[in-house]
Amino acid sequence: MPEFAAVLTSIEAWPVAEVIRRSVWAYPALETVHIAAFATVFGALMLLELRVFGAAPALPLQPFVRLAVPVALIAFAVAALAGGLMLISNATELAANVAFRIKLCLIVAAGVNAWWFHRRPSVARHDAVAKAQSLLSLLLWLGVITCGRLIAYV
Repeated sequence: MPEFAAVLTSIEAWPVAEVIRRSVWAYPALETVHIAAFATVFGALMLLELRVFGAAPALPLQPFVRLAVPVALIAFAVAALAGGLMLISNATELAANVAFRIKLCLIVAAGVNAWWFHRRPSVARHDAVAKAQSLLSLLLWLGVITCGRLIAYV
């Protein structure tokens, strides 16, 4: 793994990583954007999952999906960009952090679950599998949030 360590060290030497590391405001600002974006992802998905579970049955599911999914995707892109910028400022330490690695695995699992949900198509079926996928989505994203907080403590 010496090659990987060398890559991480070179990423940390990028000028933008240096600016983020040296600035009093850059990292906290990125962290704020990252957390707000993840809150938006989770909020949009939680409302969607609750609707799949049967909450607000008068609200048509398909139009709600057309609203919630793009909001969640855009918010995820913002969270990923802010998170990536935070990562490059401290890549070596973060790559060694167990909570960070678990967070990334949970994000991948949540993405696979979302892909399967829409590929299946679970919204149209609205069955027990769709509800299980919705519950799994909420649990995975709660795990992502938990691991994100644990990064500072482990």
